[in-house]
Amino acid sequence: MNERVTLRDLARVTGVHFTTVGLALRNDSRISAATAAKVQAAARQFGYTEDAMLSALSTYRHRHSQRFAGVIAYITTYRPEEMLKSNITERLLVESATAYAYSRNFNFESFQINAADMTAERMSKLLWARKIQGVILSPRLPEPGPMEDLDWGMFSTVAIGYSITNLKVHRVCANQAHNTRLCVAKLRERGYRRVGLIMTQEIYERSRGHVLGAYLAEQYLQPAADRVEPLFVPAAELTKARVHQWLREQEVDCVALTSMPLEICAFIRELGYSVPRDLGLGIVSRFGKTDHIAGVDERMQALGEAAVDAVIALISHNERGLPEYPRYSLVEGRWVERSTVRSLAIAG
Repeated sequence: MNERVTLRDLARVTGVHFTTVGLALRNDSRISAATAAKVQAAARQFGYTEDAMLSALSTYRHRHSQRFAGVIAYITTYRPEEMLKSNITERLLVESATAYAYSRNFNFESFQINAADMTAERMSKLLWARKIQGVILSPRLPEPGPMEDLDWGMFSTVAIGYSITNLKVHRVCANQAHNTRLCVAKLRERGYRRVGLIMTQEIYERSRGHVLGAYLAEQYLQPAADRVEPLFVPAAELTKARVHQWLREQEVDCVALTSMPLEICAFIRELGYSVPRDLGLGIVSRFGKTDHIAGVDERMQALGEAAVDAVIALISHNERGLPEYPRYSLVEGRWVERSTVRSLAIAG
């Protein structure tokens, strides 16, 4: 680290945005207790001290030039107070977007579109009455599907991901094709040759086919004798017996997971496979409960920040309504090493 530890240094070691670091050090209520504790522990560990001159300058600038720019609405299909307790991935996304929006002088508030007493017309009037111009559509949970038809002409709108299926809208998405290729490449670096993909049809819809397409393209580049057919079925048909049959028929030596990863990990161990000795396990899209599995982190913090940047850009250019030709911003993931795959040293 630098001789003097900075907010950006703490951001690098804790894996959050530097604006989140600043809020966490001030115990801002918009940052979760766990994130604040992690940042504050890192600050103590690395000897962070506030620069008095920079602090005074920041206070002066905020007092004399900062102005409230408005509210960005985060439209959900779930009850925020419930989902954010159990869905770690969504919580990271919301925390990141909240902190980043605040750094750009915007508040960030959640609104449930499918609440019992809510309609699309009422939601549109509520947002407009609050003078809210910018709308971010959250990933649709629990399943992909349509979004209720707001009065789109009043808003600058960005969706996160592909799970909202009925709208032509600007989107910020994980670069799932890149992430799939990255995952398979990292598995091959570790000596695996017959890498098989397990995917449900529901995840295929949520990813708009990018994961399966990238996997099949990668398989096409292999010699015909080394190609592995993916296990691609509806979730209801993804049973232990079906996984067992596929592993034997395809002679898989490593599984790339996308669908029901925790259940499939349990299946594999119950079938008597030793991980990673007999069978490697990697995951194309890691989330909180899969932290013990090697694979690709989709970087929810960066995704949240990119969504806020995109909607602010639309607001600043007064671009409202749904576009004829939507624009897509893609965020690349990063590989995370875990003990479910061979180490590079062993593979070599």
